[in-house]
Amino acid sequence: MLPTTRATISASAAALVAVAGAFGASYLAAAVFALIVVLALGWPHLLRSSRRRSASAILIGGGALALVAVALGSRPPYLRHMVIAVALMVIAGLVAEVFFPSARGRAVTSVAATSAGAIVVSAGAAWVAVSRTQGAEDLVVAAGVSLAVAAIASVITPNGNLNTVIALAAGTAAGLGTGALFSDLPWYAGGFVGLLCAIIVTLLQELVRREPRPRPLLAGMSSALAPVLAAGALVYIGGRLLIG
Repeated sequence: MLPTTRATISASAAALVAVAGAFGASYLAAAVFALIVVLALGWPHLLRSSRRRSASAILIGGGALALVAVALGSRPPYLRHMVIAVALMVIAGLVAEVFFPSARGRAVTSVAATSAGAIVVSAGAAWVAVSRTQGAEDLVVAAGVSLAVAAIASVITPNGNLNTVIALAAGTAAGLGTGALFSDLPWYAGGFVGLLCAIIVTLLQELVRREPRPRPLLAGMSSALAPVLAAGALVYIGGRLLIG
């Protein structure tokens, strides 16, 4: 998959998060779950796991459980029960290795791939936690816009280092600008979250750039959706630090 195509998918997913977040936590949960399903289907291909079907099933089921835990939490912090979903996914990855063994010499790779996917899909559930946090609802929209802008900026020129600088500046500026539109959102909170979103985009963009381009479509889409879902945890932490 071409870098420009991957960036377009990332920007589209970030825009979906921003729009769904504007409509409320339930719409956001549905949008995040859709992203989790697509990522889970391509993740084993991306990380060259031998047990692709079982790994995808574990990530989809665990991602759904993480979303339910966050969405049904009675009081903040809403992520406190999400760790159960993370633990269950890791344990399921180990148990699946017993009943559906990987190719010889690939067991550690398969378990590690499932465990890494568990972290990413669980981080995606943090978007819903941000939306449910009092005073931080608008932060989802600001972060989604920042992610979309940073994703496009990260491939705007052929120079990777220059793209990194442009993406960091553009993401921060988008956060500042979007944050200024919401009276309940401090401008510095929008800027800080915009910077965090730009950082996760540029880091994962660099990691993917150093690897061979994934041939399967779902693997390429998974690499594009990973920074959008992973950013959920960073946005939640930023919201808790700056807003409460």
